[in-house]
Amino acid sequence: SCSQLSGIVTDSADIDLKSYDVLEAIGEMADNGFLSWQISIHRMIDHFWKREYFVVAVLSKKFWEKHPASPPKRILQVLRCFYEGIAYLNIARDTRQTKWRTMGEKAVVQISQYNIMMSKWNFE
Repeated sequence: SCSQLSGIVTDSADIDLKSYDVLEAIGEMADNGFLSWQISIHRMIDHFWKREYFVVAVLSKKFWEKHPASPPKRILQVLRCFYEGIAYLNIARDTRQTKWRTMGEKAVVQISQYNIMMSKWNFE
């Protein structure tokens, strides 16, 4: 993610830099939900910082359709909800479509619910 965000591309044979598609395939082959989660969230964050908010929305939807049983109480879930919510609200501002604003507002409510369900220590 850092090298992609910096725009620095190396041709060094010492670095084996895999694409997100290759990493996703590895996660699926390993049948490891946590690994798939890590790949997905890093890909979302990469697109988020590039201000590619619609891509963030599509990636989030794609991941949750593929892995609907992911644990909802993990702190990592809050990260996904945070980036997804900001992406939705930015899309709403850019497109003036109420659908995206509603989705963004739901994300804000969901983060507030995580604060109630989880230890307050995590959110202070």
